[in-house]
Amino acid sequence: MKTKHIAMWTCPRSRSTAITRAFEQIDSCIIYDEPLGGCWLVNTHTDYEQIDYAADYLSRYSDTNYASIIKKLTGDLPEGKSFSFQKHMSYHLIPEFDKSWISQLKNFFLIRDPREIVLSYWKARTASGLTWEEAESVGGEEYYRLFKEIEDLTQETPLVVDSGDLVKNPRNYLKTLCSKLGIAFSEEMLNWEPNKTRVLSWKNTILEKFSENVTNSTGFFQKSKQENIPDMLMPSINNCMPFYKEMYRCRLIV
Repeated sequence: MKTKHIAMWTCPRSRSTAITRAFEQIDSCIIYDEPLGGCWLVNTHTDYEQIDYAADYLSRYSDTNYASIIKKLTGDLPEGKSFSFQKHMSYHLIPEFDKSWISQLKNFFLIRDPREIVLSYWKARTASGLTWEEAESVGGEEYYRLFKEIEDLTQETPLVVDSGDLVKNPRNYLKTLCSKLGIAFSEEMLNWEPNKTRVLSWKNTILEKFSENVTNSTGFFQKSKQENIPDMLMPSINNCMPFYKEMYRCRLIV
């Protein structure tokens, strides 16, 4: 059966936006970037109107109704589009809400070394004026639990992509990934124009620093230097590492 809807499950700072930008270069693809975000906020924060970033966050969402969002994510595609690429933050999936619709998607999980994720997330929050104590999940047990849940739901082990592997060899890795997902690879996926994007934009909001670099980027890139990690971040890294290693064992190898 031809792939109709692709879901990439991820956690913050996994290079998920860069991969989404790669897929948006395919003309026949429609992007749904964190479509459950608004629904998650209004259903999990009873005092969400008091949160500093709430107004900016919700301004990006025209729909916060779970049922209607799921209908769009699993339903017919707009004219001229042959598949959707959906980027989902794992914590946007509210535990008590129905998840059976996920079995209609071609799912894969994006992982990244927790040392890189946690450091990047801390830096983005600091630059945005948000404290580390307020941080949502950056992967770990919750993320791994969802991986196993989708494995049980679909009766197959989801693809796992390590973004550290992908950025070292994006052409070959994306070719293999596209083949596994049942879609055609395009050379256009390797480069894009800065600022010209349909992905979720936080420009001119309190969250701008979270997407600034990838919005201004023109393709995949690796960081050239190793950075020191503050001691205060080590508990989060240590909590995430065992679950990262479990998923790493299942990663796509090219």
